[in-house]
Amino acid sequence: MLQLRLLAATLALAAPLGAFAAESIQDRFRSMDSNHDGRVSAEEHTAAAQKMFKQLDVDLDGRVTVEEMRLTRKAMEEPASEEEARQAIAAMDRNGDGKVDAEEHLAAADALFKRADANADGFVTEDELQQAAGPAAN
Repeated sequence: MLQLRLLAATLALAAPLGAFAAESIQDRFRSMDSNHDGRVSAEEHTAAAQKMFKQLDVDLDGRVTVEEMRLTRKAMEEPASEEEARQAIAAMDRNGDGKVDAEEHLAAADALFKRADANADGFVTEDELQQAAGPAAN
């Protein structure tokens, strides 16, 4: 369940910072589908994840803290409690330092992409994204 919440958070944060919580999966999908071919490639997803990390890393120190996660989510009108932010960080924090660096973030994003890619063709369609995110993401 935490993985699905992380996917929803990833989708939310992959959108531009001005996006609101009400943004639909369709809109989020379109923002990641940079070549407009109706599917998100691993490369497009990686680019969105890298953009998201830059948005999360408020103090530009190369690591995302629980507080930065909370601040960014709040700015996007998708507030997260401290516990939710802590769980999201813990799920990505491979070295146990309580923070997420770009490598850890990208590894988590890659894992989520693979989970969403239901038919393992290297692309995620809007339907696959909706299935992976579940009804709570819309």
